[in-house]
Formats: sequence, structure tokens, C-alpha cells
Amino acid sequence: MITIDPLRWLKRRRTTPVAPPHHDALVGIAHDIGLTGRWEMLDNLPAPDRDAVAVRLAVQVDDPLPLFRWLWRRAAIAPDHLLTLARCLRAVSDSGMLWPIRVGTALAEGRAGDIATGPVLQALLDCLPALDAALDRIVQRKRSPVRVLQRLFRALPLDVATPRLSRLAFDEATPAPLAWTAADWLVERLSATDPLDAPPATPASRLRWIYVEALRGGAGLQTLEVSEVRAALAAFADSAAGAARCERLGSAVLTNTALAPTVRLAALDLVVQQEAPPWTQIVALCSDENEAVRRGALARIGACSGREAIATLVRLALNVGAPGDVRFEAVMRLSVEARWDIAPVLQRCAIDGSLPLAAQLRAAAALARRSVNLPRMLAIIRDPQVRVEVRAAAARAAAFPTMAPHFFRLMLDSATPPPVLIGMCQALATPACRTAAQRGRLILIRLLNAARADVSLTLTIIRALGAIGGDEAVSALAPLAGRSAIERLQSVVPSDALDLPVGICLEQALIPPPMITRLRCALACAPTIAEQPTTLAQFLANEANLMRCAAIEALNVCGGHRAREAILIALRHPAAPAVAAALAASLDTSGSSHDLLKVFADAGIDPTIRWHIVDRLAQRADGPALLRDAWTQRDLDAYGRELIIDALTRYDAGASASFLVRLASDADLAPVVRERALAALEGVTDAAFEEALVQLIGDGHLDPGLRGKAAASLPVSLTPATRAMLRDLVRTDPPPTPLLIGVLRALGRCRDAAALPIFLRYILDEHTEVAQAAIEALAACGDSSITPALVRVALSPQAGAATKLNAVEALVRLGDQDAVRLLRPYLSHRSIILQMRAFRLLAETAQIGGEAERLARDRLCPAPLRLAALNHLSAGSSSESLLAALVGDSGEDPTIRAAAASRLRASGHVSTLVGVALDATAPMIVRSACIASLGACNATDAWLALSTLASCEEEPAIRELALHELEHLTVEPLSDRVNYGAQKRHDHDRR
Repeated sequence: MITIDPLRWLKRRRTTPVAPPHHDALVGIAHDIGLTGRWEMLDNLPAPDRDAVAVRLAVQVDDPLPLFRWLWRRAAIAPDHLLTLARCLRAVSDSGMLWPIRVGTALAEGRAGDIATGPVLQALLDCLPALDAALDRIVQRKRSPVRVLQRLFRALPLDVATPRLSRLAFDEATPAPLAWTAADWLVERLSATDPLDAPPATPASRLRWIYVEALRGGAGLQTLEVSEVRAALAAFADSAAGAARCERLGSAVLTNTALAPTVRLAALDLVVQQEAPPWTQIVALCSDENEAVRRGALARIGACSGREAIATLVRLALNVGAPGDVRFEAVMRLSVEARWDIAPVLQRCAIDGSLPLAAQLRAAAALARRSVNLPRMLAIIRDPQVRVEVRAAAARAAAFPTMAPHFFRLMLDSATPPPVLIGMCQALATPACRTAAQRGRLILIRLLNAARADVSLTLTIIRALGAIGGDEAVSALAPLAGRSAIERLQSVVPSDALDLPVGICLEQALIPPPMITRLRCALACAPTIAEQPTTLAQFLANEANLMRCAAIEALNVCGGHRAREAILIALRHPAAPAVAAALAASLDTSGSSHDLLKVFADAGIDPTIRWHIVDRLAQRADGPALLRDAWTQRDLDAYGRELIIDALTRYDAGASASFLVRLASDADLAPVVRERALAALEGVTDAAFEEALVQLIGDGHLDPGLRGKAAASLPVSLTPATRAMLRDLVRTDPPPTPLLIGVLRALGRCRDAAALPIFLRYILDEHTEVAQAAIEALAACGDSSITPALVRVALSPQAGAATKLNAVEALVRLGDQDAVRLLRPYLSHRSIILQMRAFRLLAETAQIGGEAERLARDRLCPAPLRLAALNHLSAGSSSESLLAALVGDSGEDPTIRAAAASRLRASGHVSTLVGVALDATAPMIVRSACIASLGACNATDAWLALSTLASCEEEPAIRELALHELEHLTVEPLSDRVNYGAQKRHDHDRR
């Protein structure tokens, strides 16, 4: 129970003694009045005597209530009687529950005079003990006189009312309804600067204290832990406070900007749970200066599916004065709304240029979720006032058969921008539109012939024609699968500019604008400077390869005899690796194994194509057998035979071992073929071929290189006779170096303990290859007793650096604890090859974390080593901080910055990536890497930054890259019919 000292705010009472001469007379008068009940006799007495008699009567009579009633009625005429009544209440031990409240209220309201005067104030003092006792009795009752108490506390002075209200509000004995009502009254009386007791300990009382403190300004809440305040706000919904108080509390905390954002969002959660949330305040919160509060409020609005919530989102999306991130997230939530028809709103958002571009694209794509919105989408596509990117997004999403005729008319219009044409072609290529698109096949072919300078449009048309199919489409695609692709591109550029550097071509604008944009993108997307195109001819070759690959894939989709003939014709043209892989994949899909074998055996086919075809053939079930049979063909050239051996080595070495041994033993074959066959046998474990290989090893007339290959190809498990024969070969005079290397590897692989002295003899050989083979043999034996010998080699000043590093590597394989210490100095060796080998070994030991951070930070290290270190950074905050620092360091190597940006966890460092991406002075390769990382991050800041880059960036390549990421993020999640983003990424990978 909270105790109150009722006299601590008041002055000490000055008592006036009753005059002794009148004492006996007053006693008699009191006796008479008490017997007769004639209370009006008190009016005949002077004020002091009346007070004394009334007090004596109140104490002596059995029931003082009649006296109280008479004095109360007389107080309406003579206010002094109210003071007398107050003295009587103080004198009696039990004045009831209501009389102290009545008298205290009347005194506080001034019915006996100004409360600032001495008598009235003293009378109020006299009532306080009885008033406190009455409040105690009220607390014990189930029903409370709320109106009477409210009038009392409104009238009492603040210093008198505050402790009693605090007692009612924060005492655990007070019934919950009365306690919450008292808390409301306390809020009415207190200002933000008035003192308030410390927070109580009990949970329910603490909730009311937080309620009062929040409504009076919230200064006290800042002294509590944020987690405690959040938990209290979450508990309010289940408390006895009621919906009105929850809303009142939530509104007060929401508007208090001095509180922590998490506390304000917890209050928002409380408010949103109510039946009628204050949407006006919630909308105002979406314009808050704090970003976390804005987005948290919008997220909670978006989680509601009611009509008011959707209407709120609509107002936010269309409010030009609202923050950009709020409007963007509102559009994102509206784009997935399925219950309410918001197509008019989405259309307005799509054409609203004040919105971020990502929001416009999302709105345009969201209209395609319902076919009834096609007229709205068509209006967007046709409107020349709308941004081209938005029109293209609408065209791409409108993949419905009924849109095909409208697309064809727009394709015939020369004013239609190329991005819109690309979007329409992508829509026509979807399965839903293929049948309807067949009527526009000739229009697409005409558009293909006109788009010579626009590779992006050309690629899209090629895929659309492939999806539509038909003889006309095959006839148009067939030339692009061969040399016509490069000729087509060269026809739109000056012939004397092919050998010029790409920088000059860009400065002097020697190529068409679409090619300039793609060239800039190619330069920006290259992982390193070495992979950037140097001359215009090289760039055009890369573009032609993209076109050829697309045409080959389109022909494969078309199918049929004519498409297959076109692919066979394309085989006769020189091909880059990507084109060769596409041709082989096409033949593998449509042709039989014999068809593949026939193409492979043709010596007139490009060697790269033949390699890809034999690789595909060897992976088939009947492929290895066909390849072994093809060996007997006399017209098969030497290159084809080498390809057969390589393919069997990769996919069928075990089953083809007997065939390979026969080739290795055939003296009529060229040494290079026999050597390849022997190399293919390495790793074969079948002991049946041991004898044949031993015969080759013992043939003294055979080339030492072949004998060494035969020794290195021996099975793991060798007979004692073979082991003895091998030891005898190298025990005395050393054989030729190739044979010696092969024998050492064979003995090490079979873990011949008797050969340890031989291995130790050659670990410091003058030939690095021999020493390396001896060291590897020792490591293969797995005997830890030879580690001292390896340590001596690793520390020997006579041994070369490569030999010493081989010894350290052997120690690592044997699990020596000191190997890592011996390995670290090689990270600063002058040879980059040895540095990379040492780093690789350290990575294998799983002790590279701190070393990787040091190397990645060291600018004196070679770039390849730093890139390798970036790949091996351990997961943790220190590694992420290092990556973020590298990305933001303008003085760092651009290649390192780009690599760090691609490895940086975008969700935790959006601001860093956004800052570099928006920095016009940063290198293109770094900005493009940041844009790619932002594209993989589903964050509002990333989308807004990409929108800014795609809208306002002066560099065309950056605009194109940002737009590409925006299309992938905003369109793909809404469509389950076609994956446009994956196709664009496929093109970038091929480039």
C-alpha cells in the first residue's frame, strides 16, 4: 500500500483554545441539542461556540449523520457552516465514505470562500485524514463513485490531488478500472514538468505509470530500457486499459520524436491492432524524419488487408509531397494486391514521372496480372509522353494473345523506340503468344533486317523468331548462324575503323549509338582490364558470337529438316568456343550418336567444334565404344585421334584401359599418340595392365619419355617383382630424367618402403623435376619419420625455391605443425607463381583467415594474390568491414575494388554500395560491380539508387546496367510465364 503523509504540503495548524468561562455552558447546550435534535439552535451561537458545540455533538451522539446533513444544508446559505462540518469530520473516528469527499470537494471548489485564505485551507487540512480513509474504503469496494471522485480531484489543488491520484493509479490494491481512471485523471492534472513518483515494481502498476508518463511527454520513459518499454507496449493490448487508452497511448508515443524508433514502432503495432486505427496519424508517421520509422510504418500498413489500409497506401503512392522511399514501398505493396481492384491507381503510378523508376516499372508490370487491364497497358505502351523504360516494361508484361495485333501495328511504326520493340518481342516469344505471333512472322523478319546496328534488338528478334518457328523464320535465322553475323555488323561501321582501339571509336563516335552503348557496357562489365575488348574488330567479334549463339539456339527450337541443314552449314564456318559449344549442344539435342561421329570425323570442321562434339559424344552411353571403333578408320586425321584419346581419358579411362594399353604398345604409332595413351592410363587401378606397362618400361630401345610415362601410369598396387625391377633401374646409375621421374612417382604411389633411401637420394637433385618427383614420392608414402629430411630440404640454401616449396608442401601433406610457419615466407617471394602456390597450400590448411585479410589489405602484393585472398576471407564482421573499406577507397586498384564489391554482403552494406555506384568519379568497372551487387539485394535503398542511376546518370553504360537490374528485380517476381532476367544474364555471361 502506498502511504501518504497528508500534512506535508500544508502549514502547521494553529489551535485556538476555547475560553474556559464558557465551557460548562457549551456542554449544556450540546447536551440539550443532542436530546432534542434541534440543530437550528447552533445558529444562535457565535461562530467559535458553534464550532465547539458541533464538534462535541459529532463526538457524543450515536449517529452524527443528521448533524452532517443539517450543516451541509445550512452551508448553502451560510458558508461558515461548511467549515464547521469540516471540523466535525476531523473529530469523529468514522465519518463514512462519501461525507469527506463531499466536504473536500465543496471546500476545494470555493463554496466556503477562497481556498487560499487561512480558514478554508485549514478546513481542507482537517478533511484530509478522513478523505484518505474514505479513499481506502473506496479501493476495497467493487464499485466506485467515479463521478464524485472525478469532481473531487478536478477541484483539489495540484499538490493535494497528485499524491492521492498516484496512490489510486499505481497501488496494486486498487481495482483495475478505478486505477486506469485515476491514471487518466493524473494525466489531466499533471504537466510535462510536474514531478512524478518513481515507477512502481508490479507489472500492472508499471504499465499505468508508463501510460501516464507517455501522455505527459515521455521524459521518464527515456530513463527506462528500450526493451522494457517495447515489452510494455506489447502488453497493453492484453491489459485492462481498453481500446481507447491503447489508441491514446500509441498516438502519444508515435508523435514523440524524442523516443527511440523501435519504441515508436512498438506503439504503432499497438495502434494497428485496434478495430479503428487512427489512419491519419499513421499516414503522418510515413513522413517522419527518421527513415526506420517511415519504413516501419509503411510495412505495417502494408501488412493490413483492410479497405482503409489499401486506401492509405493509395494516398501515399499518389502523394507527390511524400518521401520517395515511402511512395516506392507503397507501390510495391499495391502491386501484389489481389483483393481490391486498384488498376486505375497502378496506371497513374506507371505514368507518374515523379515516382522512382523502379516504382513505375513495378506498377506497369503489375497491371498484367489481370487480362482486363490490357486496355490500360496498351495506353501506356502507346503514350509517347511516358518514359520509354516504362513502356517497354508494360509491353514485356502484356504477354497475352489479344495483344499481338496491337504489337504488330506498333512494330510497323517507325516512331516506336527500340526498347519498346524489345519488350514486345519478348512478350511474343512467350508460350502464351506463340500461336498468335505466327501471323506477324514477316513483320519480325522485316524488323530484323532493319536492326543491323542494334544488337540487343537483334538478339530479341532472333529468340522471338525461334519461338514462333516456320520456314520463313529458319530462312532468316540460318545466315546469322554463320559468317553473316560478323558481316552484318561490319556493314554498319567504317571498314577502316575495325583495327582502331575502342577508345578512339568512342571518342570520335565512329559506330552507331546502340553499338556505343553496348561497347561501354562491355568495358564496364569486364571482370578485369585484361578482359576488355581492345579493338573494334574484337568487340564486333564478341557481338557476332552472341548473335550466332542466339541464332543456333533459335534454329534448334524451330526444329525440322531445314533448321538442321542450317546448323550443318554453320558447322563449316570458324567458331569461337561459345559458338562451338552451342553448335555441339544443338547437334547433341537433335542428332544421333552416329551423326555426331560423322561430324567429328570430318577434318574440314573447325577444330574447336570437333573438340566440343567429341566431348558430347563421349558422354553418351554408346559414345566411348563408337570412338574406339572410329580409331580404325583410315581417313581419321591425327588431330581426331588425339581428341579420341583425350575424350576417353576424361569419361571412360577405366573401360578403355585395354584399348589405351594397346595404343601405347603399338610401335607403329607416333610417339605423341603413344605418350597421350600412356598419360590417359594414369590413375587406372586395374592390375591386369601391369605386365604390358612393365614391358614398355624395360624396352631399352624405346624413347625414355615413353618409358617414363609407362612407369608413371602403373597401377597403385604393384607386385614385388615389379617393385624390385623399378628399384634396380634407379639404384645405381641414374636413368634418363623422364624415366627416373616416372619410376619415382610409381614407387611413391605404391608406398614402397624399401625405396625410401632412393627417394632421399634424389630430393636434392640438380634437376628440379627429379627433386620434385622424389619429394612427392616421400609425401605419398605417408611416413612421418622422414619429416626431418624434408625440413632440411626446405631450409637448404643449395635447393631452389621451387624445390624448397615442394618440400614444404610435402610437410603440409604429412600434417607437420611447422609447415605453415615455413610456408608463410613464400607469400612475399618475388615469383608470383610461388606466391600463389604457397597461398593455395595455406588455404588447404584452413589457417588462412588472418593472412587473407592482411594480403587483401596490402597494396604491395600482386593483384592475383590479393584477388585470391579476397576469395578466402573468413565470414565475419572484420572481413565485411575490410571489403567495405576496399570498395569505398578511391585510391585502391579498380580491379580489387570491383572484386570486393562483388563479394560484399549487399544486405548489410547497402549504403556503401550505393555511394560508390552514384559516384561519377569512380571507375566504370567498380560502379558496374556495385550495381550488380545492388541488383542482388532486395532493399529499398538499392532499388532507389538503381532508379536514380537509370534515370539521371549521364553515362549510358551505367544507365543500361542499372536498368537491367531494375527489370530483373521489378518484373520477374510478378510473372511466372517467362524469365527475362535470366536470359539477359546469360547474354552477359557469354560476353
